[in-house]
Amino acid sequence: MKKNKPLWVAILSIFILPVALIVIKFFPNALAFLIALSLLFAYFAFISFVYNLDKTEVALNFMTAWSFVVLMVLVENKLFHYIFIVSAVLIYFFIAYWSRPQISHDLHVKEKPLRRMMMMLYVFNVYAFLIGAYAINIYFPNFSFVILSCMAALYSAFGAYMIWSLYFKTELKKLVVWSIIFATVIFELMWVINLLPFGYLASGLLTIWIWYILQLFVRFHLNREDIVWKKQISFLLVNFILYILVLFLIRWI
Repeated sequence: MKKNKPLWVAILSIFILPVALIVIKFFPNALAFLIALSLLFAYFAFISFVYNLDKTEVALNFMTAWSFVVLMVLVENKLFHYIFIVSAVLIYFFIAYWSRPQISHDLHVKEKPLRRMMMMLYVFNVYAFLIGAYAINIYFPNFSFVILSCMAALYSAFGAYMIWSLYFKTELKKLVVWSIIFATVIFELMWVINLLPFGYLASGLLTIWIWYILQLFVRFHLNREDIVWKKQISFLLVNFILYILVLFLIRWI
C-alpha cells in the first residue's frame, strides 16, 4: 500500500543530493566521499521502501544522484561544480513533485511535456553512466572493459525500458525482449567507439547519440502506428550528416 510522503521527505529529497555534492567538493577525501555516497543512497532506499514509491520516481532518484556524483568527480572546472549543485536542486524539485504522471488513461495535454522532461532526464543519466564507464577505462586501463561495457549496456537498456514505459502500457515480456536486444547492440557499439582515439566525454556523446535514436525508433515501433518511414527519412539523414560532421570535428577539440 502506498503512503503519502510527508512534507519533510519531499524537502529532504530535494536537498540531500546538493548537500552530498557540497561535501564531495569541499572535503575531497575517500572517507567523506564514501560517507556522503552511503547516506545518499541509503536515504533513497529508505523512502522507496517505506513509502512504496512509483518505479519512475525510484529510478530517477537513484540514477540522477549517481549521474551528478560521476560528473562532480570527473569534471574539474569549479564553475561547473556549482552549476551541478544548483541543477540538482531544480531537478530533484521536479522529481519530487512531478515524476508520477498516470499512464492508465489517454495522455493529458499537461502530461506530455512532463514525460519529455523525464525522458531527457533518463538520457542525461545514461550519458553520465557511459562517460563514467569510458573514464574508468581510460584511467584504469587494466580494468576489464568487458565488465564496463556489460554494466553500461544493462544500464542503458534499463534507461530505455523506463522511457518506453512512460509512453504506453504494453506487455512486460515485450519490453524485456527489446531491452535484451538493446543491451546487446549497445555492448557491441561501445567496443567500436572504444577503438576511436577520443576522450570519455566525446565517446559518451557518440554512444548516447546512437542510443537515443535507437530507443526512439523502438518506441515508434511499439506504438500502434509503428514506424512511418517516410516521415523519418529526413530525420535520419540529418542525424547521419551531423554525426559524421561531429565525428570529424572532435579530432580538433
